[in-house]
Amino acid sequence: MWSYCLASIIGFLEPINVLIMWILIFIASDMVMGIWASCKELQIITSSGLARTIQKFLMYSMTVILLQGIDVHMLTFFDCNLAKIGCTLICGIELYSIFENCYRITGNEVFRVLTQFTVLKIKEKTGVNIDENKRSKKIRNK
Repeated sequence: MWSYCLASIIGFLEPINVLIMWILIFIASDMVMGIWASCKELQIITSSGLARTIQKFLMYSMTVILLQGIDVHMLTFFDCNLAKIGCTLICGIELYSIFENCYRITGNEVFRVLTQFTVLKIKEKTGVNIDENKRSKKIRNK
């Protein structure tokens, strides 16, 4: 009985395992760059930062899994690849954060320009301004 349930779950997740792997790669890269930047700026690294990274991976993965469920079982009348779209947005936002951290580490203008380019591309393709969302998040946290 349990083997059938496990096989069903694995079968459902199989088409998106590459997407979840890419999310893990982007989050791990962001974490490494964030730790490096914090060390360079002599900031204290806490376990709560690692906990947020794990939480972020779990939430992003769950989002992609749920989008896949909608794609496969609810929107069967057309193929809109919601899981791929969601994963692309997630990885784009993580890439923005990686570029920010690279700029903090090196001070190289290339990374500042890449950060701005990433913001513009995300806004152009989705209508979401991640700079604006980031500022409002900082205001709420104060």
